[in-house]
Amino acid sequence: MSTAEPYYKVDHLFLLIGENPLPNYIAAKMLLKEGGTIYLVHSTDTTTRADWLLKRLNIKNAKTVPLGNNQANSYRIRDSIQSEVKKILGSYPPNQTFGLNYTGGTKAMAVHSYRAIFDALRIQHEPVFSYLDSDSLQMLIEQNNAPPRPEPVPIKLYLEELFNLHNLPWKKDRKPNFKPVLPNAAQEFLSAYLSPTQGHSTAKQWREWCKAKLHQLKDGYGFWREEKFLEGVSGISLEGTPEPIKKILNDYKMVNNTTGELSLQLAYQQGFSLLSDVCAWLDAVWLEHYVLQQIKNISQNLSIQESAMSFHIDDPNNSDDRWDRFEFDVAFIRDYQLFALSCTTASDKSTCKQKLFEAHLRARQLGGDEARVALVCFSQKPEWVKRDLEATVRDNKIEVFGCNDLKPNKFAKKLTQWIRENSPQI
Repeated sequence: MSTAEPYYKVDHLFLLIGENPLPNYIAAKMLLKEGGTIYLVHSTDTTTRADWLLKRLNIKNAKTVPLGNNQANSYRIRDSIQSEVKKILGSYPPNQTFGLNYTGGTKAMAVHSYRAIFDALRIQHEPVFSYLDSDSLQMLIEQNNAPPRPEPVPIKLYLEELFNLHNLPWKKDRKPNFKPVLPNAAQEFLSAYLSPTQGHSTAKQWREWCKAKLHQLKDGYGFWREEKFLEGVSGISLEGTPEPIKKILNDYKMVNNTTGELSLQLAYQQGFSLLSDVCAWLDAVWLEHYVLQQIKNISQNLSIQESAMSFHIDDPNNSDDRWDRFEFDVAFIRDYQLFALSCTTASDKSTCKQKLFEAHLRARQLGGDEARVALVCFSQKPEWVKRDLEATVRDNKIEVFGCNDLKPNKFAKKLTQWIRENSPQI
């Protein structure tokens, strides 16, 4: 016995293509009947978005409805859509169902497309109008003479799928880390940084050591040198290293017992993929590994299906594969909602604000209005950073975790609270 499809699924679904293809992807997955046809209404500016969407949806029956540069031209929008509707009515059986999801596109496209379909079909076909609400994370299905009916979105998206939807492929040889490396050691680094008696001096000394010794392994562009070069580094003096950090390095077998020097080769054996990853971990990326582990710890209770760190995106405009189009620190996804965290061991307001601004820009580019962004830093006044950026980007759902929030038990509670406040369906 076959199960009846939900009332909101239609045979012919019109989608308005905007800058972010994510809402259309969700709408197509949720609202189109099996074997149905989608119609992507797009302007010249969003042609490539329509192409990406078609590629990722992999739907057999799909058409584009190009508007050229007439995305605000009521006549052109109305004529283009109604022409498609007339073709459908003349080619298919009379019991066809129609829908318009107007989440994407411009306001003018939404208004004129709505009117065009309503006038072409009227009550005979009862078109299904819908909107993906970024606040409630529900699909709002319009009803006659009644408020819209909210429907949960039964779509689970994965991180690579989301990046590919925006034509942002991961570097083939630098895929994200889905498992943190040395998370316990990272937690001990954090404890050393947060020590009430010597945390500040420990952090300062370690930064100075990294700058004086570890950064000698970078080239003139700020990249870690190639693996062949790093393989030839026999050892690095730990002179000037704070004692709490030196103890951690010894405990996790990163030090040559004979010479007393830091050994990249010994550290590499603790689970790293590259020697340059060892350098990055020591320099500051240990904080990202700590954050990722904390997310893993709470994932099951919060239905987080996937989390990862260190996203390296190919830049098609630069032949040097060392350059990323952009980098992403830590991210996870619940259903189709993206959460992004930028991490820095800095404490000054200027650096923290810049890191958070960049993360906000990237997260919104990928995850749309539903995306949520946070900064993990060592600021003593995280609320100041948060307040300044809220005023700049007009987003009051940003979060900043400062040094007083980062101890494991407290951080887990803060993370959980942030996720619950921004996921109404939990």
